[in-house]
Amino acid sequence: MGLKDKLQVFALEKLINKLCDIVENGTDEDMNTIISIGEKLTTDPLWKSAISGFKYRWEINHPQMHMPRKFMREIDPHVRRTILHNLIIKEAITGYRVRNKVRDEIGFYPPTFFVLSPTMACNLSCYGCYARSYRAKGLDYELVKKAIQEAKELGIYLVVVSGGEPFYWPHILRMFEDNPDMVFQVYTNGTLIDRAMAQKIVELGNVIPAISLEGYEEQTDERRGKGVFKKIMKAMDYLNEEGALFAFSVTATRYNVEEVTSDEFIDFLTDKGAFYGWYFMYVPVGKGSSTDLMLTPEQRGYMRKRIRLLRRDKGIFVADFWNDGDYVDGCIAGGRIYYHINSKGDIEPCVFVHFATHNIKDHTIKEALNSPLFRAFRERQPFHLDRRRPCSFVDANDKFEEIIKISNAKPTHEGAYEVIEKHGPFLRKLSEEYAKWLAEHDDDHFIRELNMEAEYSHNEERNKRLKKLYGKTVRDEALKRGGPEEIAEKKEERVAS
Repeated sequence: MGLKDKLQVFALEKLINKLCDIVENGTDEDMNTIISIGEKLTTDPLWKSAISGFKYRWEINHPQMHMPRKFMREIDPHVRRTILHNLIIKEAITGYRVRNKVRDEIGFYPPTFFVLSPTMACNLSCYGCYARSYRAKGLDYELVKKAIQEAKELGIYLVVVSGGEPFYWPHILRMFEDNPDMVFQVYTNGTLIDRAMAQKIVELGNVIPAISLEGYEEQTDERRGKGVFKKIMKAMDYLNEEGALFAFSVTATRYNVEEVTSDEFIDFLTDKGAFYGWYFMYVPVGKGSSTDLMLTPEQRGYMRKRIRLLRRDKGIFVADFWNDGDYVDGCIAGGRIYYHINSKGDIEPCVFVHFATHNIKDHTIKEALNSPLFRAFRERQPFHLDRRRPCSFVDANDKFEEIIKISNAKPTHEGAYEVIEKHGPFLRKLSEEYAKWLAEHDDDHFIRELNMEAEYSHNEERNKRLKKLYGKTVRDEALKRGGPEEIAEKKEERVAS
């Protein structure tokens, strides 16, 4: 970093500290001041768009403005400063500059985060969980240090920690302590978070636990074990009382999808102190996996619409890993936006894709990103023009099989091929049924997406930025493969028939 950049970062760090001082007062007028400062300082089109959207929601008192108020008034000051500093100074400014330089070196825009699964050991044994497929003892700390250092050299300052149960890994706190300039979101079952751990998480400031549950007590204990729900509730209470920033994580199945997307469930978790939430629909990965928990096409469509209604009406932000694909231009795997390092060191395209050609023990992250496996993912993305079907193996299993074959990728555990050999026919049929359901129930939304009229896709500056980074936008693909007029004609033909 040159002298000019260092001086700018120094000035911004001073500004962040000043903003944090303002935030601690916790008044709405203070937030107006922060928005005004942000508008004047920001030059990046993507951040300008984000601030503009936030300002609009603030002015109309959108329900989601509960989150910034909670952030100002209830989150511990040290956590607040650390998260703001690391996300703004490190991720949005330092990381962005590094990623642009790396792009010139490797020929494509590098990922913005990665998922690390340092161990697959867990104190629970949940039905359908892929973690049970791995038998590795876990990563040595020196390998994790190598992985994190290489990530920073790519401009990455956000790490998602998964597993197994991350808090079972003996080096977990050391990793957080050694990297105070990063933000770690940790998917955890919550059962190992007691009062002392909650206090340590606040002391560190750079850790955001995302606690997994399956619904209320009956659903959670049925899949995770008797008494687990009560332990989760205790963990949330400890985190909330100590001023930690934490989230929730839900796996939606055909048996709980209505419960976990209900207004009452979201209100319940908001009252418990959760700041945001992640939804994942159950998918059959791992040895001995089954499709019996998967959502039907109708349920997937229901979940998709419910998530949008929750975002519109509730004071908490929720995101859907699969069904929000149209907001991120489809699949984000293969190094396009992220990659995964498993407990054996294998560098996988996605946390749900258990195939690899490179290992962190013998290769660099850059080498893995430029491997035939990762390139094959990026070359085929998006897997469908309709980004509401973004996933390679769930929504485009035939293309997924092709990628694995041409790249000569090897399974990272016994039973990984089941997603192709055992479940492939079922997944392909399910994908076709979901496409049909979308066509029959949601054409108008798709047409708006292609016309750039949806909530995010209409933003001209965002699409300019996407095109600069990735070389194409939704609109480009629409024009190349058939635009909205053609789709509208097909809809009219179907209605007429």
